[in-house]
Amino acid sequence: MSATMISLIGSLADNKCALGRRYGEWAVSAPTIESAVAAAAMAQDELGHARSTYPVLAKLGVERSDDGLDAGHPLGVISSELPDWASFIAANLVVDGVLTTFVASTRDSSIEPLAQRARKILQEEGAHKVHAGAWARRMGQVGGSDLELLVQRIDEMWASVARWPGPDDHPGYREAMEAGMVAYGPAEIRGQVRGWLTQLVPGISLDEPTDWSDWDDQLRR
Repeated sequence: MSATMISLIGSLADNKCALGRRYGEWAVSAPTIESAVAAAAMAQDELGHARSTYPVLAKLGVERSDDGLDAGHPLGVISSELPDWASFIAANLVVDGVLTTFVASTRDSSIEPLAQRARKILQEEGAHKVHAGAWARRMGQVGGSDLELLVQRIDEMWASVARWPGPDDHPGYREAMEAGMVAYGPAEIRGQVRGWLTQLVPGISLDEPTDWSDWDDQLRR
């Protein structure tokens, strides 16, 4: 089994678990009752995604000490509480966006346990995208400091999360693509998310990462 795919699947589960926790922390403090309910529902979804993804590693013969109850080694931007609602929406847009786009690339994976879970995850992620898009448009219409903070938080999230898939020429990722484990590469994942977000939120840049000298292909950051 590709070491790159083992890294991607384990990190996907770790970040899903952390994202679920971050969403859950806002379930009682979101700005509207509707969003509080949505945050709670999305938290449940993400934790469920983590719990269903960790066992894929076991099916691949990889031992893990956690079962989805421990967030493992998530990205730094979601390793602790999100400081404001703009951060919540940015995580919904960027972190959820990148992870879901990767998941979409595995819906027909040659790793059948992964493909099965991907199809289930994608059914639930549609509602997350709708929620994020609605709030982004609302904050864009309000403008002023609300939009400025959202743009700042998106840029902060992107600087970290855009590195998660890795460099586009990574040999392990390319081998995984050739073996049918994933359908498209890191640059395409970033490009799909960038294409959606730059149309949704004015004022964001979302540059392609260029310096990979300190990138860890196990922690994916």
